[in-house]
Amino acid sequence: MALSLTMATSFPARAEDPLLKLKNHTEVKLAFDDEVNSKTAKAGDVVHLHVTEPVKIEDKTVIASGTPVVGTVTKVHGRAHFGTNAKIQMVLSPIKTTEHTTIPLGFKTKTNDMSRPGTAAGASLGGAVLLGPIGLVGGYFVMGKSVHVRPGDKLTVEVSKDTLVKSVL
Repeated sequence: MALSLTMATSFPARAEDPLLKLKNHTEVKLAFDDEVNSKTAKAGDVVHLHVTEPVKIEDKTVIASGTPVVGTVTKVHGRAHFGTNAKIQMVLSPIKTTEHTTIPLGFKTKTNDMSRPGTAAGASLGGAVLLGPIGLVGGYFVMGKSVHVRPGDKLTVEVSKDTLVKSVL
């Protein structure tokens, strides 16, 4: 009983720590701590990252710089013919705030992504129309790019749901 009372009084609620709303789609900037390569990665591989810039609400830090983030590779698609680039799919474990609340993270959706992995495929189909089978065979030899992430490479993710948090900094 004395232990419960001691624990309850060691973390008093402070009036200066109001709940802050960490909004859905708030950016969280990360850097990779591990190397990841589409040639060697496989589902289940664990990837370590960390926060590179503190996340603040009303000038109060809710996610500190250096906070660790753990990702797990879920699927790997190697590079392929017709210019199809390799892809590594990964899920991120929830991140802990400065007050140990867990926050789910998701990947940002690119709306103006100008990389066009299907371009060689489209060019090959166009080549088939213009040049016949020679154009189609030429596209077959256009290989996509591998994915190679090095420690220190950056990744911006986002909070995936509104969450109420406290700030201590």
